[in-house]
Amino acid sequence: MSTGSRGVGIRLSLGARAEVVPRDDGEVIVTLDGEVSDAPVTRAVASIMAPGTGFDISIDNDLPVSQGFGMSAAGAIAAGLAIADVAGMSRSEAFAAAHVAEVRCGGGLGDVSAIVGGRDVPIRTVAGLPPHGAVRNAGFKISRITLAVLGPVMETGDVLADPGRMEAVRDAAADTLDGFIADPTYENLFEASNRFSRETGLESSRMSEVLDGLRSRGFHAGMCMLGNSIYTDAPEEVLWAMLGRGHVRTFRCSSSHREAIVQRA
Repeated sequence: MSTGSRGVGIRLSLGARAEVVPRDDGEVIVTLDGEVSDAPVTRAVASIMAPGTGFDISIDNDLPVSQGFGMSAAGAIAAGLAIADVAGMSRSEAFAAAHVAEVRCGGGLGDVSAIVGGRDVPIRTVAGLPPHGAVRNAGFKISRITLAVLGPVMETGDVLADPGRMEAVRDAAADTLDGFIADPTYENLFEASNRFSRETGLESSRMSEVLDGLRSRGFHAGMCMLGNSIYTDAPEEVLWAMLGRGHVRTFRCSSSHREAIVQRA
């Protein structure tokens, strides 16, 4: 529960929806965006919360997985909240199971904490799921965000398992985060993000080209962690003009502090 990461991000208005139906045979079958999936994080949530109990779990994502949008954590939380409702458990137990599942399965180390924190721009100042960790509010909202997927998926587990990359991440993280905490503004969010992606070496030449192109046009833009994707305040039309409408997937959203809602069918 105290495992995790420090960092800052944006809690998006786009997320995941899960439908959970108990089964009599003890089997857990997960359907992800219409296709049966191994879904190790979601399966881990089910086994932690209701070991030996079968479920049909269907998750629909608003955004692609493995592109730095936190969809693994969003889906795990959605499924966990539904299982909690079925099993008579608390929301806090669902959040804890989702966090533990992410850590054990090599997913995001801070996404669940950021989502649970309920802030538009959450700052994870102490690693781990609250109350073991700590999340504070940056104090501003973002009304318009364009997300754009530029390339193939980037597996978070592959990066976390690479000692060289992780050393670069640790070296870059402390200064950039502390700099943002000292001046938690909209402008500094992008400045810290750009510095971090450059210094860690996670920013590819293609990524740099797109980010530089948007900044040269007067917009803010940063790399999503971890993915071949960006977030920006540039309208979709600007990205289509730069990259070709048929060559980039875009999504519009905003920051959000809304709580998840559970409904019984």
